[in-house]
Amino acid sequence: MSEQTPLLWHSNSGWTPTGYGQQTGIFTPRLNEHFDIGVSTFYGLEGARLNMGGIPNYPGVAGDFGNKTLLSNASAHFKGDLRGGLVVTLMDVWVLDPSIIRNLNAACWVPVDHDPAPARVTDFFDASGAIPIAMSKFGAKMLEKYDPLYVPHGIDTNVYAPIDREQARERVKLPKDKFIVGMVAANKGNPSRKCFAEALLAFKKFYDMNDDAVLYLHTEMSGQFQGVNIGSLIKAVGLPEGSVFVADQDRILMNPLSPEAMAYFYSAFDVLLSPSAGEGFGIPVLEAQACGTPAIVTDFSAQAEVCGSGWKVSHTPYWTTQDSWQAHPDVDDIVDALKQAHRQDDRARVEQSHRAREHALGYDVETVMSDYMLPALAEVERRIAAREPKALKVAA
Repeated sequence: MSEQTPLLWHSNSGWTPTGYGQQTGIFTPRLNEHFDIGVSTFYGLEGARLNMGGIPNYPGVAGDFGNKTLLSNASAHFKGDLRGGLVVTLMDVWVLDPSIIRNLNAACWVPVDHDPAPARVTDFFDASGAIPIAMSKFGAKMLEKYDPLYVPHGIDTNVYAPIDREQARERVKLPKDKFIVGMVAANKGNPSRKCFAEALLAFKKFYDMNDDAVLYLHTEMSGQFQGVNIGSLIKAVGLPEGSVFVADQDRILMNPLSPEAMAYFYSAFDVLLSPSAGEGFGIPVLEAQACGTPAIVTDFSAQAEVCGSGWKVSHTPYWTTQDSWQAHPDVDDIVDALKQAHRQDDRARVEQSHRAREHALGYDVETVMSDYMLPALAEVERRIAAREPKALKVAA
């Protein structure tokens, strides 16, 4: 692998408060030590190029996912030669035009959160010739016919690290004498992939038996991004005033909390509740565990492997608009998991916290860089170099 190989990373900008943005923010500066890197943004930057930390960030067009700008950004970064470097996309591939990707030496770091992989995902790889990089072992299994590479997401475990619970609760202004269940999840799509309805139904059943519990929701509450009106949902399930705390809504939308601040929230929780219908990865589950907090997840897709300390609940398969299966978590199983977390003694909680932290350390960004990302990109370059010319078929 040449240290001078140009690499164009196509995803959210590294300063946007999304999972993709977070991964862009922590990986591109590290990749800049090995490649001549640029970032092609499809969210977070419009109108003009921006230099951040010595890395050029090329603009996108709102809502386009790069189909109008990726080739021009690649041409700019590769000095006019579309195959003069490597393009790595981090996004859902089915929104991309495969005919554009065919013009590039491309690898796609891709989420898969259905079983099997939806046809529009596999059709993209069939048509584009891009090399898949799965971000979970589940995703690698779903894409096995393409011989995918595997690179998990990473986090900075120096930032996401355990903080004394009483100190954390004082800092984030959550009650010190309660059993705190936290949800950190994007409220996008209805019905919700994050399963807010099942989570709140389960918490209400649990609360009725344990009124020392409170639920903290770190999410947008109104559903303005085609999501769920969570305020209405709280009323519908009958949770009383004082049983639910919510994140500052102005900060959620306009000034998201830093990773350093989020570590205080994760450390304040007794358990993270994340029973998603399907995850391409599931970063909050990993962040919580790095802070020593176990998680409750649905035993399906990537979340089953990302959760190394906590509880995995059963589910019922359901057919989605992507013509494949995801999973509705079982409400009573969530209740049972909450009860088990609640009745643990101090020794069991400490042991589980240590297991959570140990599991998360395996996903530290430096470990992922050295053990997965750099070897995968070297293999991508090898595979591209080994491609043989194909005879053009001409119709008679």
